[in-house]
Amino acid sequence: MVNIEYLNGKVATVSFNSGKSSNLLSLDVIRQLTDVAKELGQNKTLMAVILSGGQQNFSFGFDLKDKEFLRLQKLGFEENRDYFQLGKIMCAAWEKLNCLTICEIRGWCVGGGVALATSCDLRIAETAAKFYVPEVERGLNMSWGSVPRLNALLGPAKTKRLLLLAEKINSSTAKDWGLIDSYFGPSNLKLETVKLANKATEMPRLPFILTKESINNHTNAIAQATSYNDQDIFGLAYANRKGKLFK
Repeated sequence: MVNIEYLNGKVATVSFNSGKSSNLLSLDVIRQLTDVAKELGQNKTLMAVILSGGQQNFSFGFDLKDKEFLRLQKLGFEENRDYFQLGKIMCAAWEKLNCLTICEIRGWCVGGGVALATSCDLRIAETAAKFYVPEVERGLNMSWGSVPRLNALLGPAKTKRLLLLAEKINSSTAKDWGLIDSYFGPSNLKLETVKLANKATEMPRLPFILTKESINNHTNAIAQATSYNDQDIFGLAYANRKGKLFK
């Protein structure tokens, strides 16, 4: 489901595809994406990684009907906490990569897909891409540590429109809001994404790494303090949505 390819010694591409147009994120895929990020983090020559989802849609987000996830209802709340943190761990692993991370987005990017995309440095979308965060609308909260990242990119007013009002936005609006960096037609999307990745390979590695760390540390200075328990909030919201608490 998760595939790694190397365009050259300094650029890698990572894709995940469930085989369905929705390209939902199961717990298994989340673990695979986490492991891949950790593996790439050990590469001392890598300068850029391009992350893409399905050819039809980047991802419709977390799969609430994932069989493994549905079994969590039989577990205690403390055990559930470990599972609820997997999405946050995945996003943190991608955010911590010291190379340039570029998320290539086709079609719909929804919920957990948005959370994963915002853990990357840059987001490049096709012209027809659309973005939607329905968690609050569906009685849940936006978790995976994504609220501080969205707030940093969009500002509080636009973040509230995206999360609280669940507004669906197209690529043009997403660029205006700061959610994505640019958008291109489907035939040029890969070309432009690779062009950005190759530009990173021209940079001296150590200054690049140190500067990215500086930017991220400043941006995320209070992120943990404001999102440390979002997986617990998700657990309570999910239990309330189902009309019962976990054991």
